[in-house]
Amino acid sequence: MASIARIPNGTWKVQFYRNGTKATKTFKTRTEAKKFMAMLEISPQSSSSKITFSQLLEQYMVEVSLKKKGADKECLRIKAIMRRPIANVFLSDLTPAMIQKYINQRLETPSPRGGTLNAASVRREFGILRSIFNWAVRMEMLDKPPTQGVLLPKEPEAREQTASKKDIERLLFSCDWDGKSVPKNSTQLIMLTFLLACKTGMRAGETLNIEESWIDGSLIHLPKEATKTRVKRDVALTDSALRLLQLARAYNPDSERIFSVLNDYARDALFSMIRDKADLGPVKDSNGKIISEGLRFHDSRATFATWAASPDPKTGAPRLDVLTLARQTGHRNLKMLQKYYRPTAATIVERLNKSEENDEDPIFLTFSPP
Repeated sequence: MASIARIPNGTWKVQFYRNGTKATKTFKTRTEAKKFMAMLEISPQSSSSKITFSQLLEQYMVEVSLKKKGADKECLRIKAIMRRPIANVFLSDLTPAMIQKYINQRLETPSPRGGTLNAASVRREFGILRSIFNWAVRMEMLDKPPTQGVLLPKEPEAREQTASKKDIERLLFSCDWDGKSVPKNSTQLIMLTFLLACKTGMRAGETLNIEESWIDGSLIHLPKEATKTRVKRDVALTDSALRLLQLARAYNPDSERIFSVLNDYARDALFSMIRDKADLGPVKDSNGKIISEGLRFHDSRATFATWAASPDPKTGAPRLDVLTLARQTGHRNLKMLQKYYRPTAATIVERLNKSEENDEDPIFLTFSPP
């Protein structure tokens, strides 16, 4: 049996047993607490016919999503799903055909950036749905997930964008910064974080959260809580990366977190403004559909990976071998790392020609012009 009680701070606590273990949850209002109690008292055999998809989404958000590092973004996506008609369906009535119809409809949903939602966004949303239904099966709310057999849109082709030297010059010009002096405003500071990510391969979130205590000479010790993979790692800093950090410190000298004046929203909004002013944004057709994607902040990571894996002009060997590069960027899956290596076709041709000129293998010599 579950019990409900008000606690001194004004919230309501529900005490219950799950799998023989005592557990508690708190809620802001008595109504929310009683609603949760009612769900607990439904037997597993009949729960799917009495619980709506919306109620499942709400319970998952409270018990699972809020404990994740990316809780804010996942909760926003779940709340958006809760506003759609499918959320009012009872779990027992949900079928793969209904989920398939929902996915197809999402692919036709207008995008704020123009056109319709891309396949990557829909696949991410489906990933959340799949996790929710699998959790419902483990909690004995469902016998099997209704996502089985659902066909997803083809995974989009890997991005090819990196920031060239010319692109960076245009970005610097658009925010009126020389890249060498202390930034004067948040727009120039965002450009600094982009350059720092290009120099280190760090993720955007990792870069914005750098603290003084993490910096140790030419290294940044990233704690596991700060990484996407929840695995701590050390990031090497070149001399130019250290100089950028010094400029950021000078801009915000009294804060433990070097980029404390910035957040994810400011990063996206300000970088988009800089990029569009530099004419490096997406190209659209007459119907507003994107025919060529623009440069993104996250392309800084690919910019570093491509540079680091490319040959050093002096030695001809890659600046970093694959395993060392993976340690720097935090990739545990080398197949995923491959998506961040984006040499241009012109660069590949140049490297092949240079290699052929220096190759003394008779096979290649037979193809040499007379």
